[in-house]
Amino acid sequence: MSLFFQQWQGELLKLFARRRTYIGFAAFLALEIAILIIFRLKGVERVFERMIARQGMAFEQYYSALTLAFMILGISVVLLGAIYLALVAGDIVAKEGEDGHYRLLLVRPISRSRLLLIKYLTCMGYTFVLIQFITWSAFGLGLALKGWGGGFFVMAPEIGLLSFYDWDFGLQRFALASLFLSCSMMTISSIAFLFSCLPIKPAAATIGALSYFIIDRILKETGFMENYDHLLLTKHIVSWTRLLVEDIPWPIILRDYTALAAVCLTCLILGIAIFESRDLKS
Repeated sequence: MSLFFQQWQGELLKLFARRRTYIGFAAFLALEIAILIIFRLKGVERVFERMIARQGMAFEQYYSALTLAFMILGISVVLLGAIYLALVAGDIVAKEGEDGHYRLLLVRPISRSRLLLIKYLTCMGYTFVLIQFITWSAFGLGLALKGWGGGFFVMAPEIGLLSFYDWDFGLQRFALASLFLSCSMMTISSIAFLFSCLPIKPAAATIGALSYFIIDRILKETGFMENYDHLLLTKHIVSWTRLLVEDIPWPIILRDYTALAAVCLTCLILGIAIFESRDLKS
C-alpha cells in the first residue's frame, strides 16, 4: 500500500510540475478580478440592491464577501471549470501514449489497471485542488472588497432557491457546498479521463469531453429534455447548491450524487478496459 501512495505522489508531482497545469488557476484568478471590478460598477450594484430590497433586507448587510463569492461561482465555475478540468484529464493518459512513454513505463512490474487507477486519482486530486482554489480565492477577493462579516444572500434559480443567512451559518454552508461542488466537478474530469484512454490525440480527448458536457448543458438550458432531464449530468452537477437550502434535502442530494458516482465509476472501468485492450508496445 505504501508503494501505491508513493506512485500516486510521484504522479501528482509530475502533474503539478507542468506549467499548463496552472493555466486554470491563473485564468480563474483573472476572471474573478474582472467580475469583481464589474460588480463594483454602480449599475451592477443597483441590480443587486433592488433584488435584495424587494425581499425587505438591507443591501449593505447582505452584499457581502460570501454573496460575491457565491455569485462568482454561479457565473463561472461549472462552464469555465469544465474547460480546464477537461484540458488536464483529457491529456493525462493520451499525452504519454502519444509520446510513447508507456513502452518504458510498462517494462516495470506494474499492471495497466494500477497505472490507470493512479492517473485517475491524480485527476480527482487536481479537480479538488482547482475547485477549492476557485472557491476560496473568490472568497478572499470578496473579503478584500467588503471585509469580514455581514449576511449571505443566496440565489440559485436552477433549484428555486432565494434565501438570506447570517454570516456564521452562511460561511459553514458555503464551505460545505464547496466540498460537494468539488465532487460534482469530478464527473467532468472522469468523462475527460475516459476519452483520454481512447487511442486518440490529447486535443481530441479534451474536445470530445467538452463537446459532451456542452451538449448536455444546452439540452438542459433549452428545456428540450424537460421530461427526461434526469438523464442529463448538468441537472445532477448543480445539486451542490442544495447544500445552501436551510433544510438540506438529503434524499435528493443522495440521489444526485449516487448518479454522479455511478458515472465516475463507469468512466473509470471503461477507461481501464479500453486501455487494457490497446497495443502500446509495438
